[in-house]
Amino acid sequence: MGGGNSHVLVFLVSVFFFIISSSVDGSQYKQLSTIHVMNSMAKGSGPMQIRCKSRYTDYGMQQLGEGTEYRCGVREKAVYYCMGMTGRRIASWHAFQPRRDGNRKAVFWLVKENGIFLSWDNSTWVRKSDWETD
Repeated sequence: MGGGNSHVLVFLVSVFFFIISSSVDGSQYKQLSTIHVMNSMAKGSGPMQIRCKSRYTDYGMQQLGEGTEYRCGVREKAVYYCMGMTGRRIASWHAFQPRRDGNRKAVFWLVKENGIFLSWDNSTWVRKSDWETD
């Protein structure tokens, strides 16, 4: 093989491995959906603590102020749980379920005094969880 041909071969092999490694890495972190949690508690109720996680992904505890939104990405087809705490109240819910939400790009949750509400269009809400008190 001549010198020019070997350089072309090395280049093509390098491009091949780059494409293969990019597709493997890309599928590993492909975002399937986004969980949106909105704090709609009454004014003056203060911030709440929220934690969302799955079996393999834990986003840690986050503070969610009044009227603000928290977002986290769904990266695997697994159940994602969220837990909210404010004052003496605590609630937990399935924030993402593959069977229920698998074909949705976004799952919206509204946190209010009378419960936790689910929507897929950010306008039609169904209560899915209630608050517990200690």
